[in-house]
Amino acid sequence: MSLTNYHLFVGRYDRGLMAPDANHFEVKLNTGNEFYRIAVNVRSQDGSMLMALVNDNYQHELCNRLLESFSENGSYNINDGVKRKQFGLDFLRRNMVGDFNNMVVLPNNAPGLDNDLEDKLTLALNKSKADPNARIFAFGEQWPGTNKPDRYFPEMKDQGLHDIHMNQGNPQGSHDQDNGVFQDGGLLIYFPSLQRWTAILLAFQSQFNTLNPTTLHTDDQTGHRIKGDVPGPGPGTSVDGIVVIVAALVNPKGNEVGKEKVILVNTTDEAISLDGWKLVDRNRHEFVIRNRSIGAGSTAEVTISANSNFNLGNNGGTISLLTSQGIKTSGVQYTKQQAKAEGKLIQF
Repeated sequence: MSLTNYHLFVGRYDRGLMAPDANHFEVKLNTGNEFYRIAVNVRSQDGSMLMALVNDNYQHELCNRLLESFSENGSYNINDGVKRKQFGLDFLRRNMVGDFNNMVVLPNNAPGLDNDLEDKLTLALNKSKADPNARIFAFGEQWPGTNKPDRYFPEMKDQGLHDIHMNQGNPQGSHDQDNGVFQDGGLLIYFPSLQRWTAILLAFQSQFNTLNPTTLHTDDQTGHRIKGDVPGPGPGTSVDGIVVIVAALVNPKGNEVGKEKVILVNTTDEAISLDGWKLVDRNRHEFVIRNRSIGAGSTAEVTISANSNFNLGNNGGTISLLTSQGIKTSGVQYTKQQAKAEGKLIQF
């Protein structure tokens, strides 16, 4: 089904508090014309801890596009398919966390300093409040507002965002109706004086295929979890990282047509056929690899043919590598700044 009212709220941090059940950290956000409550999950309803990526020097191609398209604070409906694909968060398809093993399990609150989600959120939000020009970009599902006072901030009316976490990969029977693509929740905070972003990206442990290592594969249409195994008799082997993207030439000198290329490495001790594998760009355009293989521990240079819709844009982008069964083995992203130099490989 997916979320039904996906929104982006952009504004300033006013204040925050831990909800009495300690499952949410509540944020009061000032968008200029309105105040909204942002209900950030910090613990699962079953009491388990969340997986978190907290990065105070976050670099992603989406960040520049957000600044260009949402120069004013406010509430933005990005629920339709076009806007989701253009601006919606997707941890998997936008390669927003890279290797999911970069996400760590964090408690909601615990004794000590800077060791739990309450500490991480408080630190980042207070830092944004101290900077008069900092802006918070909050992604999630807008709930139906009322004119009643908000339960946590009674000076404002009841309105806001929830589902500020990954919204795909939920197992069958447990919020799987919320699964979808390009509709993940999260917080991105921009500090103009530093030209730096902080990212707070959260997910439930139950949303992943496995936790050691942490893996996730979801259907490109429904966001439902899929196995992500190498086909064959007997139990499958996870494809994650068997062939990885290590570099790309996204800005060739002169006429770029037919000159863009992606460099792959086979991390295994066996040769792998790449026939039918696909490279996928930011706009989900595909380049199908034909009649190629990659030797054990070897590299392969894939040149994008001139007639392909696949495009490595110079304003930033993403590159994903899928097997012939459509399972992602590797994904990277690059920024406009990285693509600036002509003729230079970007290393990942």
